[in-house]
Parts: sequence; C-alpha cells; structure tokens
Amino acid sequence: MNGNHGRKYSSEKRRLALATAALTLVMTFPAAPVYAHSRNALIFFELQAVSAFNFSRNSLESFSYLPHHPMQKNGLGLETLVRFYRHKSDLGFLSLQGRVVYDETHDHSLRFQLYNAFFRLKTPVAEIWAGHSKPALGLNYSLDNHALLLPDATMLGHNFDRDWGVGLHRDFRRGDSALSLTTGSGMSLKFHRNYLLSGRISYGVLARDNYNFGFSAFTGRVLDEMEAEEPMPGPVPWSGISFDAAYFWLNWETRLEVNLGRRSGQPWHLVLLRQGLNLLDEGRLKLEAQLGFFQHGSGWNCVAGPGLTYRLNSDLALRTMFLYDGQAKSSRLALQIYYYRNIF
Repeated sequence: MNGNHGRKYSSEKRRLALATAALTLVMTFPAAPVYAHSRNALIFFELQAVSAFNFSRNSLESFSYLPHHPMQKNGLGLETLVRFYRHKSDLGFLSLQGRVVYDETHDHSLRFQLYNAFFRLKTPVAEIWAGHSKPALGLNYSLDNHALLLPDATMLGHNFDRDWGVGLHRDFRRGDSALSLTTGSGMSLKFHRNYLLSGRISYGVLARDNYNFGFSAFTGRVLDEMEAEEPMPGPVPWSGISFDAAYFWLNWETRLEVNLGRRSGQPWHLVLLRQGLNLLDEGRLKLEAQLGFFQHGSGWNCVAGPGLTYRLNSDLALRTMFLYDGQAKSSRLALQIYYYRNIF
C-alpha cells in the first residue's frame, strides 16, 4: 500500500467513524423534536473540553487522569429526560444521554459514547430501572460525579461508572435502599458469564438531614478490568463490602468511602476521603482536597491533590485539579471547561 492510498484509507476511516457516530446520535434521540414541545420532556446540550499537563513526561494530554476512563474526554452531546404520566400520576421516566468524544486510545479517534440509557418505572413498592445506569454500590450511587475532575472509585478501579442491567430503588423516611444485577462489563454490553450483584442501604437524607451513611455488599464475575487500558480476556471474581458517608456542615462538604474486597483472589481495597469548601453566593466557588489509598494485589498506592470549581453561571463551569500519583511518581495539572444547558 503506497503512502497516498494509506492516507486516503485513513481519511475514509475517520469520515466513516464520524458519520457512524452522528447517525447513532440521531438514532439515540429520535423523539427529541416530538417531545421538545411537551412539558413531559427536557433536552440538554453538553460540551466538555479537558486537558492535562503531565509534569513527569513534560507532555500535554487530552484527558484528565486516565485515558481509558469514559467520562474525562473531550466531546459534545445531548441528553433527554422524558417523563410518563397516566391520569396525572407519575409512572416513571426515560433517560438517554449520548455524546461524540475524542478518544486517542482507539484507531477511530472520534467515537460515539452512550452514557445514560435506562427507563425507571415507579411502582407502589419500589422504583424499577432497566438499561445502562449506576450499580447499587458505594458513594458513586448517590453522587452526581460524571463531570467532576477529582478521581472517584470508578477511576481507581473499584466501581463501574455505568453498567448494563436492572435494579430496584426504594426510599424510606430515614434513608433508602437499592439492589442491582448488572453485567459487570461497564460501558459495553457483553455476555461471557459475567455479572455483578450489588446492594446498598443508607441512613439519612442528604438534602434534608445534611448527612447520609451507606453500606454496600457486592459479588460477581466482572469482565472489564476497571483500571486497565486493555479489557480482561475473561470474567474474574470480585466481591466485597463498602461503607460510604456524606456529611454537610455550614459550607463544608465531607465525603468518605471505604471499599474492602478481593479480585481474582487478591486484596482489592480502597480508602477515599474528599473535603470540600463552598464559597461565594450559592457555592459558586468550591475548593476541594482529596486523599485516596488503594491496594491492588500486594502493593498500596496513594493519589492526592486539590481541586477547584468556579461556576460562571448555571450553565458554565471551570474546573482545575492538581493530582499526585505515588506509585507512578507523577503529577499532573488538569483543566476543564464544562457547559450544560437546557435547549428545549
């Protein structure tokens, strides 16, 4: 293959990837124009620009912390929330969120990413969901973390940001409970006798009581190694327990997660502490500091650093993070522009 033909073929692949992503995005939101004029639906536009300077490599990177993590990539997309009613009673809602992202780890750098894709049905006993959503596990279940820079349990290999499956959720007067059965394959839907069964129960309503304490237990055979760049060739056993806590006092926010488990017969532990301070009107400026210790097999690692978020308005946020990785002996400074706006 000569050079001109190779460049032509590469260009055709890029155009094909972009066309496929655009077509899939259109197919994901076929009902958007219909629902846009209805009070039962909302449509949002999302844009994220993120990059980081790696001081150890003296290089600029197009991701915040890990190149394979699904959220921290440059991209733009749409999200729609559609509520369903019958005789003025709320039956549930449909959530679809997809985006086109730049992913330098694949041959096709422009890729379509289906993030949320689930239906949540309300019943007198519990809410039932099916599709691509959060497993009932740890602090991430109750934390809206998809646009945050500081690494959470999913980035550190102790949870899935999203997973395919079904789940139950029930609110109580003093807390809530959740149960989920998912594939344990993360962003991709794969079946190789893999699964993840997890449950969480919590005490306290954070919006009312300013605290929430959760306990989770999980077991399964997960297909993807959540911290590795290459997927596992087959499912590996993973089980354990997790304790999480969130506590608000004045303008301080404290979050903690302790995850104790075993993966492939090896210790798989995490201790994560995040402290935040809200400043300015309506907490438009937030200062944060995070410390995380995790053990994968025989050794322990530590990641630590501060973060800052400044909201220019309700739609636009600027974030920055400095992070030190003890095992890699590396440090990085990440910057993010995040725009999220209701367009219909």
